[in-house]
Amino acid sequence: MSVFTLSALDVPGLMLVQQDCYSEELVESAAVMAERILAFSQTCWGYFVEQQMAGYLLAYPSVLGSITPLAAAFPLYQNANCLYLHDMAISSDFRGQSLAPKLLKHATAEAEKMGLQVLALVAVQGAEDYWAKQGFVKEMNITKEQQAILETYLPQIACYMTKVLRSEPKL
Repeated sequence: MSVFTLSALDVPGLMLVQQDCYSEELVESAAVMAERILAFSQTCWGYFVEQQMAGYLLAYPSVLGSITPLAAAFPLYQNANCLYLHDMAISSDFRGQSLAPKLLKHATAEAEKMGLQVLALVAVQGAEDYWAKQGFVKEMNITKEQQAILETYLPQIACYMTKVLRSEPKL
């Protein structure tokens, strides 16, 4: 069981996990997922158990406060200051094995290697409490533009959250 960087070849397995985890309205197309992985392969990870995708996390370097609309391409920022965790899902066959915390720990370590001190995400399907337990805080002061983007995720259940990472001094 290990975390690996994803490639376009992993999209079919990713789609099975996504469809298992999300309501139909939140499922993004295979083409969009492949585009994201090709553009940001260094921050798109899968957790595999005996060559089966058990879960995944798609992320990209972003700008704090920037929210990616559902089914949109990940933008490329020259002035990135956070790692945006767009989509993390664990197959129902593998829940209860602490895979989500392992993917989050991996993403945190990678963000710190990139010099990014904040993680950001949109919590959907009632996951706000889960993310709060992981140290994320709901951002209350969002702009009208950000709110409009959140509405692409089903507004009654989506919220923008952030987590400031602790920076360890380098010796």
